[in-house]
Amino acid sequence: MALEEALAKARATLESGDLHSEAAVRLAVIVPVLTALGWDPADPKQWVPEMPVPSGRVDDALKSDTGTPLVFVEAKRHGNLSAKAEEQLFDYAAKQGVPMLVLTDGDTWDLYLAMAAGEPHERRFAHVELTQSSDMATIAEDLTRFLQRDAVVNQQANFAAQQRLAEVNDRLKGKRGLASGWLSLLQEGDDLLRELLIDRVEERTGSRPWADDVDAFLAGLANRLGASAASPMQYEEAATWLQSAPTNLTPEIKAAVTKWRKQLSDSSSEPVSKPAKKHKTTSVQGSLRGFRIRGVVHSAQDGWETLTTLAAVLEQHKPGFLQELALHGNAARKWPRAVRHDDPVIQTKTEGPSYRPVKGHPDWLLLVHGSTKSKLGWMRQMTDMAGLAWESDIEPIFAGSSS
Repeated sequence: MALEEALAKARATLESGDLHSEAAVRLAVIVPVLTALGWDPADPKQWVPEMPVPSGRVDDALKSDTGTPLVFVEAKRHGNLSAKAEEQLFDYAAKQGVPMLVLTDGDTWDLYLAMAAGEPHERRFAHVELTQSSDMATIAEDLTRFLQRDAVVNQQANFAAQQRLAEVNDRLKGKRGLASGWLSLLQEGDDLLRELLIDRVEERTGSRPWADDVDAFLAGLANRLGASAASPMQYEEAATWLQSAPTNLTPEIKAAVTKWRKQLSDSSSEPVSKPAKKHKTTSVQGSLRGFRIRGVVHSAQDGWETLTTLAAVLEQHKPGFLQELALHGNAARKWPRAVRHDDPVIQTKTEGPSYRPVKGHPDWLLLVHGSTKSKLGWMRQMTDMAGLAWESDIEPIFAGSSS
């Protein structure tokens, strides 16, 4: 409760606009918050202001009972955080063996693991903004986990910080992969994506688009996304523009410019997502007339029979394959890939894509709706599900090709 009260008071002071210097930020915000976290500013054994280090003086050094530095805190005037301030803090920490670093202007609190791998921004595991949040309880919980004195001294805070940094980096990795993942779905004409789009168009318009038109639409989106990825924003130019901003700006504008600079610095260090490598697909060479599986030819009259025969062969290769096929993405699909002929799902669908009995397994029905390109994609997915290699173990046969 004492920490939440200190944070609430700090927030009110920050919002008043009365903090015009680094010293004012330290006295009005940083010292009360750290005191509420169990650090005693009157005890020189655990709290050393202006501690000398080889490259200068760190504003506050928080120590263990034995005098070992555990946290370096670098304070800045409100709205005066920057990538340069971050570099300065890491210079102070170099070769000091201090595990945790804090950079703050009273409002924003950035917490780092000093000895983690990567650039400074890649070691930041927590970011708190007092005036941007109404949830003081959550902020207090985070600061307690990472900066409460007992937790820092017994290393629990360090372990928690390592875990949080791993989560942050994992999230960042996933975030960076969104564009390339989306691009690969568009480029490969993912069946589930195609079906979702077809169903949504049918719901909105009452008409079901042709699969070839859907494929062309998705390919167009992929081309546009790939083109935009090839021309990323020039972060360096934007940063240069911000650096040239006039010095007589209001404190509010200065704070905004500082935040932009930091965001640009963080973003410019992230690699630009490159278009995903397109999955190798078989070019359409005419109508499907069967397939080869490890050299053995299975002829068919058309694409429908090609699919149902392939399903039968894969069931023989991997018993239970049809059941696995029936469950594949079933919860998200309006039309199951495979289903038993007496399943209520089929009985209630009087209109929609075509189903055909699986060759040699008449109790099973297989979805065979779609263009030749769609069927090829589905053949490849079935091959993968069966643990075989497309175009190696299984090859499609087209009309007019030699068997």
